[in-house]
Amino acid sequence: MQDIKLDNLELFYDVFEESNNFLYEIFHKPYFELIEMTAENILAGEVLTDFENKEDEEKLQEIYDKLENVNFSVEDVRKALQSIILRGFKELKIPNGNTTPDTLGIFMTYLITKLNKKKEMSIIDPLCGVGNLLFTISNHLDKKLNLFACDNDLWMTKLTKITADLLDTNIEIYYQDSMNLNLNNMDCVIFDMPHSEYQDNKYFPYEAILHYRNYLNDKGIMIGIVENDFFNYDKDQEFKKELLKDMSIIGICELPDNMFKASKPKIVIVLLKDTINKKSFMVKLPSFTDVKEFNESLREIEMWFENNKIVIENEEN
Repeated sequence: MQDIKLDNLELFYDVFEESNNFLYEIFHKPYFELIEMTAENILAGEVLTDFENKEDEEKLQEIYDKLENVNFSVEDVRKALQSIILRGFKELKIPNGNTTPDTLGIFMTYLITKLNKKKEMSIIDPLCGVGNLLFTISNHLDKKLNLFACDNDLWMTKLTKITADLLDTNIEIYYQDSMNLNLNNMDCVIFDMPHSEYQDNKYFPYEAILHYRNYLNDKGIMIGIVENDFFNYDKDQEFKKELLKDMSIIGICELPDNMFKASKPKIVIVLLKDTINKKSFMVKLPSFTDVKEFNESLREIEMWFENNKIVIENEEN
């Protein structure tokens, strides 16, 4: 796990914002374009932006010089960028649902480590938004990772790429509809499912999960965040029947209601691409800030794994 130095996090954020504000005063570009310009300059270690006069270029360089000789952790950078992007959402009146809370990313990391002991993993987020869920997990997983992301919004994929570059994280990003994406042999699929309505006898989360399972190799895992009425749309049990042909429901974690003041409550669903005859674990998680109660919930999950011995190992093991 990466240590976070508050001073470093604030410094990176302040420099990025100072650069954005300086560039806006001169070019008056939309906020996300300012993020792109600032990121390009920081990555280059010099001002790449074309100015009409040398004085403006020198002023901007002085802003970036504040980053010299500072050792930023990947979590410093990720958290600072998350705050910067959230401000962009507010500027453009985009709902904050495009970012997944850090606590959920860390909790999903825990579930991945319980299920998969391989030293190298391939992970895809087919509904990546700005990539915060995927980067939170990758920053906290002590494994060699092959990362993939997909989104059908151009700026979401651009912001994911900007974050990856500033984190120096290798990732393959697809700008397209994830339902038209054909990948295979993934060890893990993760996602934070957007709100969906039942329309024309179709429910997108069901269609998506049945499609995403094709990405997985045998014993691959899928961990997703869905709304807590997820199973209510399966009136005739057709989705569950189709899912269980080659998948097993490992567990369901009901998330604290106070995490979702502006949306429906949600659950985390844990799936395994294998057919096993074991009862799923089901827990209702308390507030993540209630350490004692949260640890009790983790003990329930730990006990389930201890009793059921479900784990994916390296082939050589």
